[in-house]
Amino acid sequence: MKTTLFLLTFALLSGWAGLAGSAAFNPEPTATARSADDKKLAAPAETKPAESKPAEKPTEKPAEITPPASKPPASKPAETKPVAAKMPAVIEIKPIPDADNSCIICHTTPDSWDPKDPSQYKFYIPADSIKNDLHWRKGLRCQDCHGGDPTMLDPKAHQAKDDFHTVNRDGRLSPADVPDFCGRCHSNIEYMRHFNPSPRTDQLAEYWTSGHGKHLKKGDVNVATCISCHDQPHGDAIDRKPHGIRPVNEPASPVYHTKVAETCKKCHSDKELMKGRMYNGKPLLCDEYDNWKKSVHGKALLEKGDLSAPTCNNCHGNHGAAPPQMDSVANACGACHGKIAALFSQTKMRHKFEAVGLPGCAACHGNHEIRQPSDDFLGMKQGAFCIRCHEPGKEKYGATLAGAQAAEAIHAGLAQLKNGILHADETLAEAERKGMEVSEPKFNLQKASDALTNARTQVHSFKVDVVKKALGDGESVVKEVQGKADHALEEYQYRRYWLAVSLVPILIVIGLLVLYIRVLPIPEKPADASDES
Repeated sequence: MKTTLFLLTFALLSGWAGLAGSAAFNPEPTATARSADDKKLAAPAETKPAESKPAEKPTEKPAEITPPASKPPASKPAETKPVAAKMPAVIEIKPIPDADNSCIICHTTPDSWDPKDPSQYKFYIPADSIKNDLHWRKGLRCQDCHGGDPTMLDPKAHQAKDDFHTVNRDGRLSPADVPDFCGRCHSNIEYMRHFNPSPRTDQLAEYWTSGHGKHLKKGDVNVATCISCHDQPHGDAIDRKPHGIRPVNEPASPVYHTKVAETCKKCHSDKELMKGRMYNGKPLLCDEYDNWKKSVHGKALLEKGDLSAPTCNNCHGNHGAAPPQMDSVANACGACHGKIAALFSQTKMRHKFEAVGLPGCAACHGNHEIRQPSDDFLGMKQGAFCIRCHEPGKEKYGATLAGAQAAEAIHAGLAQLKNGILHADETLAEAERKGMEVSEPKFNLQKASDALTNARTQVHSFKVDVVKKALGDGESVVKEVQGKADHALEEYQYRRYWLAVSLVPILIVIGLLVLYIRVLPIPEKPADASDES
């Protein structure tokens, strides 16, 4: 009982203290607000202007409740607002059921548009023309890209809203508006995090550094934009193609690894479109795709299905697509051929190439039509790369006779090891056909092939001693394997000889047995028991 009384007393004192504190903070408004709140009436007339709301909505403007002078309301400084906040429609996602979405209701209903008027009928969007689009599959709808109010049925009303966006001008697609149209979302990391916890948002910035972006800024609307490569989100009643922006890792996407070259080809193999376009003072030849398709890279990707083989964007970039400059060609190739790039970067030839404006790797290997490497690329015979600059009496770019001699020495060393591997392999194959056990030397011969591959790599150091050292490792293996292969054949001959020798006494024994059998007496036939009786 005492405990109950104590708790009751404590509660009453606490409540009284709270009321006293509120009265000390703002005594008069508190009473007024409480009275208005309890009776659900408007505030006293003397505290409201003449144009105030009707009495039935008292809570909309409780003007009489003001903070005390000792604690003014804090004001937010203007500089704390993020710049991107000026476009809340881009950041805010407002899902609306498709059945209530006026965009879908109107634009997917064929009766809403006159098929005889193409300028109007193109706004009819068949439902199946957008089902492949990644945005649509992620739950985005028309208003998320185009803005406007999908709850309005009056098209002019929602088009008049400030956040309505389009990529059409005068009824036609405006390429100049496409990058910023897509970039409103794809450059906004706050928005993109709704769909990916670690999204890329630098595509638009990269695009404006590309050859396409720079030309677009100059007014050239025939360059590629986002939808030129990724396709457009949907078709329409006139364009019935299966459009839709797909994920880059989806095989049906035009920017899937095996389809990138064909996508670039649409423009870069079009002679009419490329007419008059120059690079480094030379016209574009429009043969890039055909040459790449014949190259070692094109064959590896298209014929062998090797997805590690490079295509256009691996060398030129994707959103920031641009030709590799003279001093960066080796870096572009080095993204895959790292060891070779490291060797070449330490050579005098690399610096000489840069000084005279030669494009690094492409000076010898070419750019798009890169052939399968061959040892015949080296040396001073016709067709070799080295003779282009090191031909005696016709040297170019400061090439020396010593360089020509080094090329011939390296070529001779490679040919010697290559022929040694072939001869050892043929010997082993012959021994294997004759039934000899040669699995171990066959396995060891692979080490010689690895040494030859390493030596071909070391060629890019352009140092004879470095290449000879790599060749020496292979030659020692070839010598050992060749010895075992020859020994296997010798053992085969040895076995045949002693087999023949061993057959002589065996045949003699067989002959003697035959003779012995012949001289044995023939046993007489025993008399019949009936004759004896």
